[in-house]
Amino acid sequence: MNQRTGNIFDILKDKTTVTRRELESFFRSLDPGATDESIRKRISRYKQSGILVSVKKGVYAVSNRPVYKHPDDSFANKLGKLFSQQFAEIDYCVWSSAWLYSFTVHQPAQYFYLFEIERDMLESSFNFLKDRGTNVWLDPDEDAMQLYVTDKRNAVVVKPLVKRAPLVKNRPAIYPSLEKMIADAYIDDHLFYFLQGNELQNVYQFAFDKYSINFTKLINYARRRGREDDIIDFVKKNVTADYVYVC
Repeated sequence: MNQRTGNIFDILKDKTTVTRRELESFFRSLDPGATDESIRKRISRYKQSGILVSVKKGVYAVSNRPVYKHPDDSFANKLGKLFSQQFAEIDYCVWSSAWLYSFTVHQPAQYFYLFEIERDMLESSFNFLKDRGTNVWLDPDEDAMQLYVTDKRNAVVVKPLVKRAPLVKNRPAIYPSLEKMIADAYIDDHLFYFLQGNELQNVYQFAFDKYSINFTKLINYARRRGREDDIIDFVKKNVTADYVYVC
């Protein structure tokens, strides 16, 4: 850890959060000539590295946890490449339910892929993947998930992508952020029926323990899905983390 990063940890002292104004004062104490733009970029770099975690607007916590790195998944990358070659300007994301299993105590035997796409492209995307021999289902309910989907190898669930969902785009394919993944595990209980109860608590606690979670990103996404209060209540009751700040 370099000296400046160490100082960022030190400025918290007995506090769990730090305001943007406090960060600006800190950076200017290191560099009196720092401009507003240079400070904005510096804060952005610390956020991208996972050292600064946004917990509400203008409020941050300092974390020594790394940013989540998605597993290298050849099938997910293949789907992303296949789709982006045909529909270059369309927002989508692809991921595997197995990526959540590293946060569980019991490892489910089955897994499936999610392909999320703009709502007006749902049927076109479904047909596109089906015509290429993919085991694909269009937004199935829990019965279909249990009876058909999880029994198939490389099964793909096509579902709507929420607008402004937090995505990671510097990959071979576009992936969801960890915040989106754990929010979806809670909200889409018909898809993740096998990750409810104690296992869902494990997913959240292990994720917060191991990685830097942007709480603002998590809650903003939950708000766009109409479940902000539910996610906040769940985190307050089930997650012990030194940098979680709930309004």
